[in-house]
Amino acid sequence: MSTSSGIGIPAESGTDASDLYRRMAQTFPRLTDEQVARIRNYGQVEDLRAGTALFRRGNRSADFFLVLEGNIEIYHEAPDGTCQVITVHGPHQFTGELDLFNDRKTLLNGRMGEDGQVVRLHRPQFRRLLAAEPDICETVMRALILRRLGLIQHGQATVLVAGPLTTADTLRVLHFLESNGYPVATIDPAGGPAARELLSRYGLDGRRTWPVVVYRPDRFLENPTNRELAQHLGLAEALDPTAVYDLAVVGAGPAGLAAAVYAASEGLHTVVLEAEAPGGQAGTSSMIENYLGFPIGVSGQALAGRAQVQAQKFGARIVLPRLVVGLDCGRQPYTITLEDGDRLRARTVVVATGARYRRLDLSGLARFEGNGIHYAATLMEAGLCESEEVAVVGGANSAGQAAVFLSRHARLVQMLIRGPGLSETMSRYLQDRIEASGNILVHPYTELTGFEGDEHLTRVRWTNNQTGAMENRSIANVFLMLGASPNTEWLQGCLETDHRGFVRVGADVTNRRMYADGAQPAGLETSLPGVFAVGDVRAGSVKRVASAVGEGSVVVSDVHHFLTADSS
Repeated sequence: MSTSSGIGIPAESGTDASDLYRRMAQTFPRLTDEQVARIRNYGQVEDLRAGTALFRRGNRSADFFLVLEGNIEIYHEAPDGTCQVITVHGPHQFTGELDLFNDRKTLLNGRMGEDGQVVRLHRPQFRRLLAAEPDICETVMRALILRRLGLIQHGQATVLVAGPLTTADTLRVLHFLESNGYPVATIDPAGGPAARELLSRYGLDGRRTWPVVVYRPDRFLENPTNRELAQHLGLAEALDPTAVYDLAVVGAGPAGLAAAVYAASEGLHTVVLEAEAPGGQAGTSSMIENYLGFPIGVSGQALAGRAQVQAQKFGARIVLPRLVVGLDCGRQPYTITLEDGDRLRARTVVVATGARYRRLDLSGLARFEGNGIHYAATLMEAGLCESEEVAVVGGANSAGQAAVFLSRHARLVQMLIRGPGLSETMSRYLQDRIEASGNILVHPYTELTGFEGDEHLTRVRWTNNQTGAMENRSIANVFLMLGASPNTEWLQGCLETDHRGFVRVGADVTNRRMYADGAQPAGLETSLPGVFAVGDVRAGSVKRVASAVGEGSVVVSDVHHFLTADSS
């Protein structure tokens, strides 16, 4: 059995995640007398007896506890029913991990280890503490992030995903959980006697539909949808049907998360709707080395994870997995319709649904998606092609990042480029990496033209579009990083788009309205008043993470302008 190490919240630069629990002073800090005195002002002091339950796995909105006297035991129950104490918080230490920033179900149990005294802070009190006490906020946030990382790295508070690790549905479930920072343990049913014994212990030794997700000692799901998984594990949060948000952000890629951070930090009632997990297309990038402030690079998933916590700290709600299927553009506040029929209302909307990699028009493609055809290159996919030959299709930065990353795992990376080379489409630093690599082979003027295999991809064929020469290779994993198709189908004609479906904004909009004060609409406003578009979904956008983050930050000033003009 193996545990997953993928999460969107990384250790600080230069930190080995496997050493997280060795950073005891940061993961389980002990506050000063002066800090404890300040925290007392935000909550209530309680005397509690040994064994008193403070919170249990599955609770929502667990309180924050600071120990004054005695101790608090933090423990978890494994899927097989065994109980393990993870840590004991003594005087001047506090409880909690990342679930304190949202309304998802907590992963751990907490109880008084002995008679003692604590300061209890309910969620509103906890948020006021973080907002008013920056030094305490820094200490607490760092600890909560490191604690979640510790759970993942040490395989604690996990759910068990049992299934063949090369099948589409098993990979989909693992992607969903890991991208959302949920601790996961995996087991392959074909893993030999030890695997069969473990499956028998969970009652899974009979023939079943894989994958099976064991989330309680006596509870499991067979091949659940992402939505079912989120509901049973408590990742899904209920929406208030009576609420009217100042801003609804559709999409939690870099642009949408940036908009959420700035809007919430400036006091706007903000909700983010995401179909799967934070990160968007950037979340599939294994390493981004040219993003400002990260000299040794940062993965797209890590960047998104940090931004998510940052937005939640300021009070933004990030609701997932909730696929948006419609926007009622006939009246304000705008009504957004979700796939399950739920609706929410917002005075302004930021469209940040981004773009997806273009699918090849090849026979058999759909059959192999998730079974050898991939649209992401993360540690999970890299583990599937260790010491094997793989193919990367595409010539832009995302393809270059995938090729460089996979070259550290695969025996040989075949890079197929439709054009003459990389110079016109890829950043120079990636070109240099590829040229210096001893196991990346670039094929210019080359296109993928065929697949072979039964349940899983086994061979691929490519053709030189100049000479017509074909090559057939034994390759079981292909990574498609081709162009961009906008995620705008849900808009159903509400907004003006270009011929490719990207949303037009600002001066590119054909029919522009004027504000009551005579000002023209903001540069990121669409053809619909109070609806804005940022990031890759916007027509003419620069397909770079930094550009998307910049647009998401800037659009908040446009939102403020609209709200001010609308209320006058």
